[in-house]
Amino acid sequence: MKRVVIFANRDKEGVLDVVGRVQSWLERRAEVVVHLDMENEWSGGPADFVVVLGGDGTVLHAARTFAPDGVPIIGINVGKFGFLSEATAEEAREVLGDVLEGRCEVRERMMLNCCLERGGSAIMETLGLNDVVVSRSSLSRLITIELLADGEPVTTYRADGLIIATPVGSTAHSLAASGPLLVPELEAFVVAPISPHTLSNRPIVMPPESVLEMKLRGGAENPALTVDGQIYHTLREGDTVRVRRAEQRLRLIQTGRRTFFETLREKLGWSGQARYVR
Repeated sequence: MKRVVIFANRDKEGVLDVVGRVQSWLERRAEVVVHLDMENEWSGGPADFVVVLGGDGTVLHAARTFAPDGVPIIGINVGKFGFLSEATAEEAREVLGDVLEGRCEVRERMMLNCCLERGGSAIMETLGLNDVVVSRSSLSRLITIELLADGEPVTTYRADGLIIATPVGSTAHSLAASGPLLVPELEAFVVAPISPHTLSNRPIVMPPESVLEMKLRGGAENPALTVDGQIYHTLREGDTVRVRRAEQRLRLIQTGRRTFFETLREKLGWSGQARYVR
């Protein structure tokens, strides 16, 4: 019998009702462990796969939690956007039936490793699925960030901030900063400045082997580092944020019900050919 983890945020509206229905259905077919406390780390042992009930934020949390052990996850959307989810709550039973019967594929997605260095020492290191963002506080001046790739200076940005995103994360904060969309099977980084002072500063796509460094050169008061919009750390002038491709990879269960481009059309409201009015 398979061991399945239900991973959800109890504080999200509507989640507990869906958890109850999915748990009741799964317990007739598998051993089920429920984890609802996002404040505490998962310590429930091995699992065959994880059912993530929530929005994209819960999927990001689950990715950092279970990727190191190679446990595959599947997202069931109980939220507004659900770009990273495979199915809706209404489709959960049918989709999970396919997973239990082995009718799905497990595909790997690139993750990033982020290390914050201060005074020559690493003071924080974490995984991320979407992106790393160095930004100013809402009321401060522009931030000055020097970007290096494999030790070579690229440029120095004066901007509201700088984003380094994975292909999965290219549809998130990077997209809002006019970064390109990358299909999730690619291996690459997107470097996207947020409202740069110099208009020629455009997004760059970098190879996955690159080691990217963001060096804080001053400007803004109370600048901050965020990873996946969930891990937060205040920064000081002289800090270095180093980003590289992580050894760990997210194993994502996919049913084949929707392609990436179908998801783009649905979630981003792409309507196809423009209409011309004479």
